Amino acid sequence: MAHEGLLTAFVIVTALAVVMQAAILFAMFRVMKVILAKTTEIETGVKEHLNPVLDSVCAVTTATREPISTILTNLTEITGLLRQRAASADAVAAEVLERVRVEAFRLDELLAGVLGRMERVAEAAERGVLLPVREIAAVIAGIRQAFAYFFARQRQAPQQRGNEEQLFI
Repeated sequence: MAHEGLLTAFVIVTALAVVMQAAILFAMFRVMKVILAKTTEIETGVKEHLNPVLDSVCAVTTATREPISTILTNLTEITGLLRQRAASADAVAAEVLERVRVEAFRLDELLAGVLGRMERVAEAAERGVLLPVREIAAVIAGIRQAFAYFFARQRQAPQQRGNEEQLFI
């Protein structure tokens, strides 16, 4: 009988455990039902607020698709034109630079020629004008010295001339 009492005790404890588990499961069911109801309510609210926003985004995207496509096409064309113009400007700049180099070379040659001619003209002027002027100046200086010597001699006393004459004898 001891076994029967023990068995009954175990059956009672097991029955209580099963009832408690059933109560916990029922409580979990009720909580899950409340959570599901609140989640459904939140989902409905989000859909109510988000659907108009999504519709607006879709409408804006649809409306701007064509203008953006046109803008991108225009930008592509503008980029191509800018590349062509830059290449053209580069070619013009290169041509201008080459012409400037050629003209600078020609100007250098012209200036070298002009300076050479000016040098030759200066030499010719020196030979044709300055040299005769120097010769005339030398002749005039000689004439002055001659007059100075001649007039200085006349002023000297006759005695001094005698002394000079004695020196030559």
